[in-house]
Amino acid sequence: ISSRLWCAPSSSPMSSLKVQLTQAAPPPSISFVERYKVAVEARINLKHVHRRLQAFARVLIVGTFMDDALRVMCDYRGQAATMKSVGWGVSLPPGSQAAVQSLMPSVFIATQTIGVLLILTRLAPQAGCLVLVAWAGVHPFMYAQQKNLEFLLESVTIIGGLLILLTSERAIATRERLLSGGGGVLGTPAEQKEAQANEKNQLLFAGRLMLCAVFVYYSVKMSIERVQALLGGPINHEDPIHALFALFVLLLLVSGTGLIIVGIKSRWCAMGLALVMGCAALYKHPWFITMWSSNSFKLDFVVGYEDVQVDAWLYSDHQRYFFFQQLSTVGALLQLVAHGPGQFSVDEADAESITITSITSKGAD
Repeated sequence: ISSRLWCAPSSSPMSSLKVQLTQAAPPPSISFVERYKVAVEARINLKHVHRRLQAFARVLIVGTFMDDALRVMCDYRGQAATMKSVGWGVSLPPGSQAAVQSLMPSVFIATQTIGVLLILTRLAPQAGCLVLVAWAGVHPFMYAQQKNLEFLLESVTIIGGLLILLTSERAIATRERLLSGGGGVLGTPAEQKEAQANEKNQLLFAGRLMLCAVFVYYSVKMSIERVQALLGGPINHEDPIHALFALFVLLLLVSGTGLIIVGIKSRWCAMGLALVMGCAALYKHPWFITMWSSNSFKLDFVVGYEDVQVDAWLYSDHQRYFFFQQLSTVGALLQLVAHGPGQFSVDEADAESITITSITSKGAD
């Protein structure tokens, strides 16, 4: 690892002597992983990779909101009929009832579109995050899916990713305000810095815990299935290879989720879970395949419609929603990869920033 040391000889205060320590090979005591990391950093501009990762995660996490706004727009009458079927406005007079049910899809479109645009255009990303957090919180209840625990917890996971993104945006806004000489929090600079760091770490911690919500659900669900298999339940006749693979996936899921919660190697665990969720979205919700089918399908993944047979188009429309919801979960995990777990974690609890200071005859740079 190369560094530069500048020092001034005592005999000549106006001149400086530049001593450059050239890059040396990593010492033998460094592990293979550290040697590989040094080699990668020497060949790849990690700042550019990090910026691209942030942009990619930002697009993914708002993907479900973009798709849902477009979906509602293209099937406006169907969405209004859905509002009627779930019972919105039933206590109102007939005329007002129909007006409310017809107006609600417009609110859905406007809310999600505004939130997405505020984030992607960087006009007001903090406001955009808050808008989408609020929408993700009420969305399951708007469609009477509060009993669909997987759907509910996946929304909580997306909220966790949005909170991590909000933390980053707040930090950027604070830096820009300080650089422009704007006012900040009352108190000395040291007190302001400490207050902002505490707020950031608390928000990151809350986001990290919420991020794990759906994975805790998957872990519990798969554990129950494994116990049922051992006790002779409905899946006790499954293929042994399939059983071993399911057990392996369960162990990885439990360990990865637990490590993210306590903050040990959380970036790597989040990256692994993001890859798994991306593959699972392609496997579980292949809307791009079923949309061309002439068969009818059961909406077995929508609470209240498990035995309802629908045509391929309507089935694929629902599958597409869940597909993009899982992609937004991937984006939420990548937010953790990009921004880190914060100080309330084992990874960063004792971390100290190391600053290399250049000393010249004019002082420290």
